[in-house]
Amino acid sequence: MKIALATSGMMLLKEAIGALAGGETQLMRSYGRSADLIAGWGHKPTAARARQTARRRGVPYIAFEDGFLRSVQPGNTERPASLILDRTGIYYDASCPSDLEANISRRLAMSGSERAGEEIVAYLRRERLSKYNTVRPEQALFSGGEAVRGGGTRVLVVDQTAGDASIPGALATDTDFADMLLAAVLENPQADIVVRIHPETLLGTKPGHFSPESLDQLASAHEAVARAASEKRLHLSSDPVNPWDLLERCSKVYCVSSQLGFEALMASCEVHCFGMPFYGGWGLTADRKARPTRRRDVPLTVLVAAAYLDYCRYFDFERGIKTDFWRAAEALKVRRDQHFAAQPE
Repeated sequence: MKIALATSGMMLLKEAIGALAGGETQLMRSYGRSADLIAGWGHKPTAARARQTARRRGVPYIAFEDGFLRSVQPGNTERPASLILDRTGIYYDASCPSDLEANISRRLAMSGSERAGEEIVAYLRRERLSKYNTVRPEQALFSGGEAVRGGGTRVLVVDQTAGDASIPGALATDTDFADMLLAAVLENPQADIVVRIHPETLLGTKPGHFSPESLDQLASAHEAVARAASEKRLHLSSDPVNPWDLLERCSKVYCVSSQLGFEALMASCEVHCFGMPFYGGWGLTADRKARPTRRRDVPLTVLVAAAYLDYCRYFDFERGIKTDFWRAAEALKVRRDQHFAAQPE
């Protein structure tokens, strides 16, 4: 089978794409009209032409994306530990079905799914693994991370990079971020509110939705935000921190579609969604948008098993072979620990 790659960037992953999709891979222009299917990067605007070409030629389009366990560093300096292959849609586009939703339905009927999900949650929490893994656990605490006055609670508000395809995919807009912060302040009048910016914003590679200036503007427009700021309950956090250390110090998490919201569920946080992410609409989150009629209540452990065991695919680039979640996670942990060992304490 001939698999046409929509972009030159995907050629860096051609070996994995070919193995996971079961065919030979070349750039679309190399195959011309002889390709059996077209592989593109998700449902991003850059993939629109590839999807249109597939429809016009009457061949399938397969969406690839980074998996939920990706690498040590953010960005594209490392090949991903996992990839997503979706023949139906893509996980972050709530407007249409996806293979993840089908995997969840299958998992509901499979014995052992909840046990498998429990084991994954326990492993990820114990080993402190996330999508990106550049910060040593307990290496640094986030702004406002320790002092919670008067035995109060800490609420996390999660920013995302501007232009992230998962924002419109979750039926949200940029204005939902301001609405989310205002709701977090109004609904938690005694709590510390920690606004967490994205790792790639930390690196200066992509802008986010929150900044000191945007928080000042919100404070000018809303008395509750101004009061939280004046009481020093509103913190903009840009400190390096392991996501598990962050989440385990918070009782509630407000997000739009960030994967951090999914990990917050695994960390036993109360999660409020201002978009409809892949983990929303299953009865696990407090949703501010209507869930698709395709979704129904499921246990978190079933969602976890479907996401990590079925939906994500794993490829060992060093050996050039397909692998599984457990081997890929262990290999990522080794690379992370090697990275930590090379850094000063």
